[in-house]
Amino acid sequence: MQGQNILDIPIVDSKTGNNKQIKFIVGGVLIIVAIAYLIFASIQSTSTFFFTVDEFFEHQTEVIGQPVRVSGPVDIASVDYNSKDLILKFDIVGESQERLPVIFNGPKPDQMSEGALAIIEGTFDGNILNAHKLMLQCPSKYEGEDAEKNTIEIEAVP
Repeated sequence: MQGQNILDIPIVDSKTGNNKQIKFIVGGVLIIVAIAYLIFASIQSTSTFFFTVDEFFEHQTEVIGQPVRVSGPVDIASVDYNSKDLILKFDIVGESQERLPVIFNGPKPDQMSEGALAIIEGTFDGNILNAHKLMLQCPSKYEGEDAEKNTIEIEAVP
């Protein structure tokens, strides 16, 4: 009758039960910490600063080497495209007329025209915005609901 009490209920060794509970709690905490780390790491890797050209120049020293997204109208006179090497260079201009030079390795979009709004994702090296993604939207004739239909998005060529 060792290991059982009078009512025929098994007696649990308190040391063994506590060890299992401790292992379960430690395992649960480790899983929660791992999930929290993965969420934090994914948010950090996908977080991007979003600026207009003028806002970008206010914060340019803070974002060197960081992923940024900058929007502004294209200066069509600055467009230089090498179709052989697929290198597109152009400037986007802020309301203050300050220019941000952009380099994009990929095809030149047909919608690249004077006043087209560019949204560029890339990294700033201190002088030039190296674009990884280029989105263009034609100006005035497509506004409101039709504006989305006239937006193109192009990824850089690796």
